[in-house]
Amino acid sequence: MLVVTVAATYRSEELADAVAEALADRRFRPGMLLLLDGRLSQAQITTESTRWRVAWLASLRHKGFSDRCAVVVSGEPHRYGLARMASTLLEGEGVDLQVFTDVDGAMAWLDPPP
Repeated sequence: MLVVTVAATYRSEELADAVAEALADRRFRPGMLLLLDGRLSQAQITTESTRWRVAWLASLRHKGFSDRCAVVVSGEPHRYGLARMASTLLEGEGVDLQVFTDVDGAMAWLDPPP
């Protein structure tokens, strides 16, 4: 599982660069699970930036990531709502994105015990 934590303000390119670095790492394996932890993010999330994230996340499936992804957001209704919008849009791309407000729940959903 790859856990990417974003904090404060960040650019979309920084997020993409971090994941691209993980893709290039010799420890990367096809089907790797992805958890994006945005609880500490203060980045301005808009409908437009959410659409960028949807396209970017959909592309990761074709690069070897699992078709299941979890996003953890703060409890702010705006952030939660936009993440749910992304989840709905990703359904049509073959990606199952679930939105959480706690990391433990996200990890349990991604990698349930046998």
